[in-house]
Amino acid sequence: MSGDPQGSGSTIEELDGAFCQVPVEGFAGIIAHIPTGFDPEGAVVDRRRRLAYVTASRGNAVTVIDLERKTRVCDIPVGQEPTDIIYDERSDRIFTCDSRSDLISVIDAEAKQRIAQLPVPPYPSGMSADFGRRRLYCGCSAGSVIVMIDFDTLAQVGTLPAELGSGATVIDTVRQRAYSSNFMSASVSVIDIERQVELAKVPVGGAPCAMAISQRCKEAYVAISMEDCVKRIDLDTGELLGAIHVGRGPVGASISPDERRLYVGNRGDGTVSVVDADASLELGRIDVGEAPAGCVVDEEEGTLLVSNAGSNTLTVLHPDAAPFAAAVAHPLVGQRLPPFMLPDLRTGRLRGSFEWAQKLYIINFFASW
Repeated sequence: MSGDPQGSGSTIEELDGAFCQVPVEGFAGIIAHIPTGFDPEGAVVDRRRRLAYVTASRGNAVTVIDLERKTRVCDIPVGQEPTDIIYDERSDRIFTCDSRSDLISVIDAEAKQRIAQLPVPPYPSGMSADFGRRRLYCGCSAGSVIVMIDFDTLAQVGTLPAELGSGATVIDTVRQRAYSSNFMSASVSVIDIERQVELAKVPVGGAPCAMAISQRCKEAYVAISMEDCVKRIDLDTGELLGAIHVGRGPVGASISPDERRLYVGNRGDGTVSVVDADASLELGRIDVGEAPAGCVVDEEEGTLLVSNAGSNTLTVLHPDAAPFAAAVAHPLVGQRLPPFMLPDLRTGRLRGSFEWAQKLYIINFFASW
């Protein structure tokens, strides 16, 4: 097993009773808002222990949540800016990609202690898993590559080609393909895992973020944060099928265990969209916390867990929570941005769409990113 080059024996930070669930009045669909570390992003469930693990990206830690008591148990220190998170039940380990440390932190779930940190290419920002083949996949945004890690030995066993801004990935275990959302190139890479070659690059539009996959529908889904939609890719052909309108600034996506529902965290309006996967239709939205991102279903209870980066909470939603009706999409939603000129906030200089397309500057569309 790899050692911990930045200090083995990292200790957890125990929390006292002041950290407890926040009762919610007025909406039966929300069970609790549970305080987390600063700027929570990803979340996973430990079904055996009835715990949730949440990355606190600006707290440089993983917050452990007791799902029975709806309370915060402790924080486990990791690297700088942990974003995505995976729990491997067989090895009983938690993995986080620590974006600003260029590391994957490995935590012993029983001991609640970091046991290793694995160097990876620059800015790891998204992970997925093939538990059957014992592989962890990590998209490294500034390295334009996906790294493959063996869950058991913690060794790097290969790399897959990607594009600049590669981050969120999903694995098609049936066809042995990886799909990577490339934020900077506005595309999704389709990669043959066995041959380690890119089969196609699917143009999807502005700022693709989180991804999900459904073998039932034979589709991959990618949240397009600048177009307020989720786009669908056919798993057999790799073709772009169309778009599903959701809330503002979608940056999180998760498929239900039965693959009939897609849940999308809309950072821009504080909601989660509930999508009928069969009909490719948004059924409605549920108000959660501020700037939601990662969402995951607790299969034991059927509840939906949503991490809210803006309010530093994990929202627990009842399985029968009823979404409110979403507004009808404007006809321009999902279309390319028209030419524009905007004043620079600092200098007053007018900056145009041509410079933006050349990636010479960034437009901050969101209160939290």
